[in-house]
Amino acid sequence: MNQKLSNALTLFAMFLLSIIYLEILFKSRVLAFEFNAALFRVVLFSFSYAFFIMFLLMFFKQKTAQRTSIFIIVIISFLFLNQEVYNSFVEGFYSFRVIGDFTAGLSFFSDYFQALRFGQITYFLPLIGFIVLLKYDLINFDVEYYNIKQPLIVLVIAALSLFIGIQTISGDSNIDAIDSEDPLIDVTTGTLINYNDVDLYTYVYNNQEALQKFGLLTYTQRDFFNLFRKDPISKAAYDILIRDYLENLPPHKANNMTGLFEDKNFILIMAESFDTFAIHETLTPNLYALKQQYTYFENYYSPLYYRSTADTEFLVQTSMYPNKNVTLSMDAYMDNTFPTTFPKLFEDKGYSTYSFHNYTDYFYPRGDFHVNTLGYDQYWGSEELGITSNFDPDNIIIDHVWQSDYELMRLAVPKFINDNRFFVNLLTVSGHFQYSENHEMAKPEYVNAVTDYFAEQNQLDDVPDDIIYYLAVHMELDKAIGYLMDELEAANKKDDTVVMIFGDHYAYGINNEDIWEYEDQYKTDNDDLDIHNVPMMIISDETDFYGVQDEYMSSIDIMPTVANLFDLNANYRQLFGSDIYDDNPNIVHFANGSMLSANFRYNSLTQDYETIDDTVTDYYVLSLNTAFVNEYLYNVRILEYNYYNKND
Repeated sequence: MNQKLSNALTLFAMFLLSIIYLEILFKSRVLAFEFNAALFRVVLFSFSYAFFIMFLLMFFKQKTAQRTSIFIIVIISFLFLNQEVYNSFVEGFYSFRVIGDFTAGLSFFSDYFQALRFGQITYFLPLIGFIVLLKYDLINFDVEYYNIKQPLIVLVIAALSLFIGIQTISGDSNIDAIDSEDPLIDVTTGTLINYNDVDLYTYVYNNQEALQKFGLLTYTQRDFFNLFRKDPISKAAYDILIRDYLENLPPHKANNMTGLFEDKNFILIMAESFDTFAIHETLTPNLYALKQQYTYFENYYSPLYYRSTADTEFLVQTSMYPNKNVTLSMDAYMDNTFPTTFPKLFEDKGYSTYSFHNYTDYFYPRGDFHVNTLGYDQYWGSEELGITSNFDPDNIIIDHVWQSDYELMRLAVPKFINDNRFFVNLLTVSGHFQYSENHEMAKPEYVNAVTDYFAEQNQLDDVPDDIIYYLAVHMELDKAIGYLMDELEAANKKDDTVVMIFGDHYAYGINNEDIWEYEDQYKTDNDDLDIHNVPMMIISDETDFYGVQDEYMSSIDIMPTVANLFDLNANYRQLFGSDIYDDNPNIVHFANGSMLSANFRYNSLTQDYETIDDTVTDYYVLSLNTAFVNEYLYNVRILEYNYYNKND
């Protein structure tokens, strides 16, 4: 009996040390490691999970306990590894609510392996430790219960350690009240709810913050049990809260940019992976000339959400945040009523509205969403345009065939160029990763042009291959933009048309280190916020709208800003973005709670902020953070309850 107890204690220690090691390793590699109360809490939770594992294992005989132990440590190690790999793609963390997207995930299976890094082998050191101990008979799995009281004792200890860990979570609000006397704080609009760490543990409203404060295993545990959790507040109660919140938001005020583009045609181009270094004087001369001659927004950011391109599209087309806890907001809220969308605003002014994309609907149901939900008159995907007439859905899992942006423009322009007034939405795809010689748009003439350029500059050996191929495929986008501008000129529509071009997200298909090394104008080295700075430009012959704009803005701000510029009949209280020409300084909000503005920058990962304005205080930042949590959660409830279906 004493030997079995000794075996059990040794095995418990192995699991405990393995879990603590993995939690610390994950914090160090992905989050921010600090010796603080949160780390102590993670250790307490680790005790609990090690005891729960032992509670299970001690029901088994020696052989089964050994195999089960190896299986558990493999699963836990892969859990940590997979979250890091996933985070490297979208800078977020997956949950049980999105695992239904399995088929789409399989299609990027090869990309998963390319995202692996040698240092990630350290996640399997606990497994290696188990194997070594087994080989030298230093661990014994003969731990089966030998009396009826033992399971109860182990379970009580496990539950007690979990309870103690939970009790260390503070129930104090992050900010007790908003100081209305602070002249910088103007976030008291709407029904404000102050959240604390207990709410974070219960609702996991911020994945990154929950991981930082509670650890990955606790985040996973809470995420799983929240699948079965019912909201304590009824839909009727939320209806009242949402109504009060929206009615108390400040109204939009006309400003000196209101109606600047009134009655002009509008072409909105969301370019795939269009990053700041894709604009090159020699390699992409059309984009470079437009940036120099017209209006460039140097502080435009496109924060990543779970579904990258599709979520940016959702942000732009609805000015609402996608729900991080559904597989795809575009699909989840297909039947929702969105009274304020781009096509509905322009249709109200007598415009024809069209949307085009040069890829299939295999991943995202754009055909239905754009027409039936958003309200476009017509949508053409690559199949409707005849670009992928031989599309094989069974083959897409292993072979993405990225299509030509030039071909998209050549086929799309004739469908709208002769209309009296048009609003056109264009989504490009030529710039999609992976960037290699196998990319369909890495045409020999493009690749040769890029390599010749860097050879002439004596830089060819210093530029990574993925940067070379990235620039090559974006020469196709440049060709498409040049064609569009020529066609507008030929049809005498250029003077009456405004073109907006922006990136859907930064070039995350390239290693961040390579981007920081190559791009030194807009990307601050090792800055996880600046890396989301992507191009935004407006081409218009309005003489008052030339040059560099320094207003801070992000994807969600595009619709309210455009609505103001075109003097559209928008209900700004239904938009969660801001008109950047409004009186108040605009703030860029990231999915993880980080913030950027002209006055300050706040990194939620480290909870550090850098102030540009001396009057910015901790209190101010916490106030804004609390206001944003409220804003996001009200946004989610509006989506989940289809609030506008009965309340217009």
